[in-house]
Amino acid sequence: MTPYRTPHRTGAPALRPMPRRALLALLPMGALAACTGDDEEPAPQEPGGAELSSPPADLAPDPVEVHERAEVVDFSTLSVPLEMEPMIVVDPGWSATPLCLGGHLLGYANAEDRLQFTAVKQDGTVLWTAERPLGCTAAALTRDGDRPVAVLASVDESTDGELISVLAGYDVRTGAQLWTGVAGAVTGPGLVIGEPGSRAVLDAGSGSRRLAEEDLDGGRILAEHAGTILHTAGQELVALGPDDAELWRIDLPGGLEAAAAWVPCEIDSATGWAVVTDDDAAGTVVDLADGTIRAEKADAVARDHVMEVTVVAAGPLVRGLDAEGEELWRHQDPEPLAFLTAGERLVYAVRPQEGTLVVLDSKQGTMVHPYDVDKDAPLAVPELFTADSAAAIRVDDEARYLVTTEFDPDFGTR
Repeated sequence: MTPYRTPHRTGAPALRPMPRRALLALLPMGALAACTGDDEEPAPQEPGGAELSSPPADLAPDPVEVHERAEVVDFSTLSVPLEMEPMIVVDPGWSATPLCLGGHLLGYANAEDRLQFTAVKQDGTVLWTAERPLGCTAAALTRDGDRPVAVLASVDESTDGELISVLAGYDVRTGAQLWTGVAGAVTGPGLVIGEPGSRAVLDAGSGSRRLAEEDLDGGRILAEHAGTILHTAGQELVALGPDDAELWRIDLPGGLEAAAAWVPCEIDSATGWAVVTDDDAAGTVVDLADGTIRAEKADAVARDHVMEVTVVAAGPLVRGLDAEGEELWRHQDPEPLAFLTAGERLVYAVRPQEGTLVVLDSKQGTMVHPYDVDKDAPLAVPELFTADSAAAIRVDDEARYLVTTEFDPDFGTR
């Protein structure tokens, strides 16, 4: 098993164990991104979840290449988990949890009368920025072969003069436009557009429709991830590869009802594991690569790549599983948890009723306090990890920073 610290974390302070009943930190709850275990399927979002409005006349929608490191954050202004202290932290300018695919992240910030999207590599390099009208927050990160693709929404007028959402695709690495002018709104997960009953998956390279629910004879499109489509067919779960060939087909797991099946969370970009659930049954974690059932009775999943532990959560229960799916530990909390993420040997969740942060050791499931108790600064709470241990962290309702994969050479002299 991988040691507690990754090579670039050598010298980081050890974590302090914490009494099980202790409350770890008081947090404002308004903008925490989490899977909560609520089995009611939400209505698909409008583009960004807001009413469409005409963009400013000086809006600059075309990506502008940057290829420079984002502004480095002064460590004295925030408190990060101790394992992250040796790493460079940057401010990409995000105000919401970014999307992540491989080593690329895409997030946005409100900039008065417009949005600014920023694409960043996990080492902190800003690749490009692009402006969008307010309300057009819905986006997708996916793949066209080996090419990572970002899909952003904008606003146009229909033939009868009404404002409509239109989409455009860009090469994440360069910001080069691949296609534009496709009517629709991203509802996800992945490059899925439309409302239930009329959903479709777009081709990341061209913007054309790859699959529509009207072609499925009663089947439902559940998600798209990195070119793979997940849908139902009768009482079966089916995955199609990037070439639209069938990858695998299994019976719907866990007694799920096909007519109510859905994927409640973004699919883990580092593993390709999806939680599939319905209105009644507990969720099942399915590996999109081959249809393997990775875990049952789970409403959220994350993989701690340092400890090689899969963490699943459902209501008040959090469990750690080994590579074979055998339970290593379990944590039963006093109330249902909003699961955040797992990585760098820690598991993060929130007690929504109390507004408190719960952090567990991903090796044993014991509660720990991973922050410097003597530091008076806002807590930085991880919301997602890449496979290489970069982390998007939430500082407050308006700020998301990136803990990069780069070691800070000045760490020992801070």
